[in-house]
Amino acid sequence: MKERGFTLIEMLVALSIFAVIASIGVGLLRASTTTHDAVQDRLGAMGAVNRLRAIMANDLAQSVMRPARDERGNPLPAFRGDAGGFALVHRGRSSPASEGAGAVQRVEYRLTDTAWQRRSGAQVDGAPLDAGDALLREVSGAAVRYRASDGAWRDSWSSDSEGRLPLAVEVALTRGDRPPLILRFLTGPTLAPPPVTQP
Repeated sequence: MKERGFTLIEMLVALSIFAVIASIGVGLLRASTTTHDAVQDRLGAMGAVNRLRAIMANDLAQSVMRPARDERGNPLPAFRGDAGGFALVHRGRSSPASEGAGAVQRVEYRLTDTAWQRRSGAQVDGAPLDAGDALLREVSGAAVRYRASDGAWRDSWSSDSEGRLPLAVEVALTRGDRPPLILRFLTGPTLAPPPVTQP
C-alpha cells in the first residue's frame, strides 16, 4: 500500500494556523506582563501613600506642647508650620537611645526637591535634624493648612504665639497630572485649663 504524505497546501495551512496561534499567545503574554507591571506599580504607589499616612498620623496624634532647642541652643516652638511644611515635637519615640515609651522626638515634614520628606533629630534639644526619609516621591508641590479652635484654616502656625497646637493639619501634595493627594490629621490633645472653683 502506497503511503501518502502532506501536500504543500496542507503544510502551508498548518503553518498559517500555527502562526496565528503563536501570535495570539505572544499577545496574551505581552498583555499579561503589562497588566502585572501596572498592578505592581499601583500597589507600590498605594503602599507608599499608606506608609506616609500612617507615619504622619502617628507623629501628629502624639504631638506635645514641649518646646525644643536647635543645635545652637536657640529656642524652637513645640509646633511651627507654614504653607510648605511643619515641625513638631512628639512623644512615643522608640529607639535604643530613648528613655522608655514616653521619650520625645523633634521631627520636620517638608517638600525637598521632588519628595515629601520627614526629618528627625537624635535629641529634642541641641541636635541637628538628619538627612531625612523620602516618604513620597515625584511630588511637585505641597500646600499645608492648620485648623484653629474657631474652625478656620490658617496658612501658618506657631505654638508660641497661639499657646496651643492646631486642632488638625491638612497636607495637599501635587503629583504630576494626578489629582492632589489631600491628607488630614488630628493633632495630639491640648490640655484644657483647670476648672474654676468657687470659694
